Amino acid sequence: MDILQGIKEAVTDAFGDDMDLTKITPEASLKEDLGFNSIGMLAMAVSLEEKFGFAFTNDDFTGITTIQDVIGIIESRQK
Repeated sequence: MDILQGIKEAVTDAFGDDMDLTKITPEASLKEDLGFNSIGMLAMAVSLEEKFGFAFTNDDFTGITTIQDVIGIIESRQK
């Protein structure tokens, strides 16, 4: 599965059609570009866990700011 596409699907699962999927690019800032707050980050994490089949840790989300950071976490877990 293409990771970026999987993230888009997970975001759609979490937020429905309220999110403009064209904004979800590797460079997109989770807060500034996508408007995620802490509740949004949690919703995205739960949806990503279901989509990719692993649990995120609190440390995983420390310091992430972009979709590319999320891609990096997923890639590291798929190895």
